[in-house]
Amino acid sequence: MKELKKLNKNYPNRTAFITGAGSGLGAAFAKLLAANRWTLHLVDINLDLLENIKPELSNAVDIHIYQLDVSNKMAFEKVGEKLKRITDGLDLLINNAGIGDAELFREYKVDHWERMIRINLLGTYYGTHYLLPFIENQKGMIINIGSAAGFMNAPGMSAYNVTKAGVFALAETLFHELKPKGVHVSVVTPTFFKTNIMSEASGSEQFVHFAEKQMKYSTTNADEMAQVILEQSATGKFHIIHPKEARKAFFFKKWLPSLAAKQFGKMMEKFAK
Repeated sequence: MKELKKLNKNYPNRTAFITGAGSGLGAAFAKLLAANRWTLHLVDINLDLLENIKPELSNAVDIHIYQLDVSNKMAFEKVGEKLKRITDGLDLLINNAGIGDAELFREYKVDHWERMIRINLLGTYYGTHYLLPFIENQKGMIINIGSAAGFMNAPGMSAYNVTKAGVFALAETLFHELKPKGVHVSVVTPTFFKTNIMSEASGSEQFVHFAEKQMKYSTTNADEMAQVILEQSATGKFHIIHPKEARKAFFFKKWLPSLAAKQFGKMMEKFAK
């Protein structure tokens, strides 16, 4: 794995906290940072997943794992209290934990909406709220994992779109508020890449199948995403748009919105059949 020269130079204490670290992008972050000799604090709702990846993190200086549902406010607070007994500073916080789902608005159940908001949006808020003092002490960096869905707002993904738009808004606000304190904030807005974000999807089979197909044929994997994110955030970049498909989506939505709307209309015609 590639050396993260600028990141390591910026944060010589090399201490990171990653949510959703048991698989997918979270695990890719953990493996890359471990290879660069970081101390890792890893959380996941599934403790077995964290135990399973530990053998791949042998180069880490130290590893601390915590079982945590990021949507549980009290549980997150307790993890913060445990962290205080180990350290008073973090160089890097990656709010990565999240779920994906897809369904037409009128069909999507209220409890599914609430679950999506608790995990994707409140989970990011809780992570930032309870761990910000550690980041401020170290003048560290926060990376929020958003999605191109947060600016594309495609049909069939209303709950997911709203949560990821909220993650972006939170990151942009924090970028301005924390910059004077020496804390950097980045937000990432990828399109589909190979990961397991749809593993707990409970919406329409048609929409979920569409999302899984996009991930299957993506040429980008979690390892590549982790590398790009950590390299670009270390340069002070706020909005990280990767892979190429995400940059194309951003361009069309910003500069040619009528074409994006036309494409979404075709999607609805297809799903209506």
